[in-house]
Amino acid sequence: MKLPVLSMINRMSNGQPRQTSQRRGPPARATWLLAPLLLLGSCATTSGGTEGVEGVPASAFADPLPRSGAATILIATPTFGDFIDVRRGLVTEVQKNFNVSTVPVTKETTAAQLGAAIDRTSPACVVLMNNLTVNLFKKYVEGLGGKPAPPAVVVMVSFVEKVRATLPRSTGIAYEVPGVTAFRNLRAIITTPVRKVGVVYRPGFKEYIDKQRELAATEQIELDAVEVPKEVTATELKAAIVGLAEKNKVDVLWMLNDNGLIRDGRFLDESWREALKTAKLPLIVGLPNLIDPTSPLGTIAVVPDHETLGLQTANLIFDVADDAWRVEDHAIELPLSVKTIADVKQARERFGLQPDALRHVDRAAE
Repeated sequence: MKLPVLSMINRMSNGQPRQTSQRRGPPARATWLLAPLLLLGSCATTSGGTEGVEGVPASAFADPLPRSGAATILIATPTFGDFIDVRRGLVTEVQKNFNVSTVPVTKETTAAQLGAAIDRTSPACVVLMNNLTVNLFKKYVEGLGGKPAPPAVVVMVSFVEKVRATLPRSTGIAYEVPGVTAFRNLRAIITTPVRKVGVVYRPGFKEYIDKQRELAATEQIELDAVEVPKEVTATELKAAIVGLAEKNKVDVLWMLNDNGLIRDGRFLDESWREALKTAKLPLIVGLPNLIDPTSPLGTIAVVPDHETLGLQTANLIFDVADDAWRVEDHAIELPLSVKTIADVKQARERFGLQPDALRHVDRAAE
């Protein structure tokens, strides 16, 4: 039995919810590393057990013993905690039906190394986690000269819909939680109003923003969006954020998981952090690393529950397998389960806490 689908939000995603298959049993900081979306990653072996990488114990990537006759799922993943959590949930489920081969990916990994692992294991499907891994796979596919590549399921990647446009035989699960979910969660935590949310976006994200505006309206929340240049400077971004606060009179600010708007620590300091000194508004972010009471920035982050995301990925793989691996026929899904991380100290001191605020927080940072 697959995980239950979040009804209305999933219906308004890129396609209709999948039909439940009856075949399966239950599925089971200050470093400014903008993980998981900006993480870089590398490579090790892809046999039944892998060596420890970047301080991660070998057991974190130990694959189940292979079984004769079973198809293989190859998982290419960075070697950091959130990715390990996703892989754990994924392997727990797919090992019932498939062999699993894991390629730990770090910044030294080459497309040739990933390709060699694919050629050696002949997987029925590859799971690609993070943007670097996707880029390595694209280079591998380009080198095939038109020969067929295995279908890909993409997770833990920013704006996976855009990735899919450049990777034809792929599907996946979005990392971005719909804005309305975060708006609703913030409203349950703070006492200041959450009626009008301001967001800055770059060209190419208008369709996404329009969809988020439609969803927000179902909660009587207005989404006020301002477009900035593709190569926006920190000064331009700061001005746009301050404008949303002072001219547009928004109640809350929302930071998209767009690499162009969160390039590095210095850029964040010169744009978002400087703007918030003037704006003094709650900030919704999509990365847990941006919630840090010792260096306040985000007020709350609403992110996928990573282990559940692994189970959801397994469900998607089962569905694609049932459909003869036609991944292109399967819509990008939204995460089914989320967690809210809140800077409770910031929320309490600046925006007031609702009496039952902590009931709506999965991890409180103070």
